[in-house]
Amino acid sequence: MHEFLIELITYVIPPTELLGAAVVLWGCVQGLVMLLRRAWQSLSRQPLHGALRDIRIAIGEKMALGLDFFLAGDIIQTIVVPSKETLMVLGGIVVIRTVMAYFLAKEIEKSAAAE
Repeated sequence: MHEFLIELITYVIPPTELLGAAVVLWGCVQGLVMLLRRAWQSLSRQPLHGALRDIRIAIGEKMALGLDFFLAGDIIQTIVVPSKETLMVLGGIVVIRTVMAYFLAKEIEKSAAAE
């Protein structure tokens, strides 16, 4: 049974991590499009729509969601095949995700208070 789980994990983890990478890439592309739109408005002397804070929030939300997928893949792998290396990677992702979520929440609070 354990061998079956290990075999199953080898098929489950790569798509999970690929989905996480796709979400992070989506956030980067969305942020770049928003930034280019803002630069175009600035260069053509149009009124600026949206603050840089909105761009940071959009990117940060996608990064946090992408890290959730990475975290899910690492949790699955650590449960089935625990090792010091996988536990350290898992711990690192948890710390990064927690710090990002904290500062993203602060940024959203600031944004809501400013409006």
